[in-house]
Amino acid sequence: MMKTILKYFILLTLTALFTFKGEAADLDKLAGKWAVKKTNDDGQKFKQILEFKDTKFKFWMKNLEGQTFIYAEGNASAEKVGDIRILKLTDIKAGEGEDNIADIYDDRTLVYRTGYKTLTTATNFESYRDEKPALDVYKKQE
Repeated sequence: MMKTILKYFILLTLTALFTFKGEAADLDKLAGKWAVKKTNDDGQKFKQILEFKDTKFKFWMKNLEGQTFIYAEGNASAEKVGDIRILKLTDIKAGEGEDNIADIYDDRTLVYRTGYKTLTTATNFESYRDEKPALDVYKKQE
């Protein structure tokens, strides 16, 4: 009986370790800055930048002159559900700039895929939002 309990405990421990290692490895693949150019419904062009470092993220929306009009930061975690990769952004603080942020009490969940110097994200699918769902292909910034 004790051997069986010990076996299950070791199996559970190893499973947990591999799960955490997998999450860290996924976040390691996202490390750095990613950018995509977009156009809003009014035809105005802007740039979105995502940066991942360890378990933290930063997000900027900037006009083409480089001025930030939306900034956010918080925690990031990654997990795999079947063959789909999920990125969870939590404890988010956001505002009009890095010096003007507050808690928004709203987590985000994205489906993502990495490729050669690309990060493709599917956003705004997890709940009803004012923003329409989007598919964006970010390019790795050197």
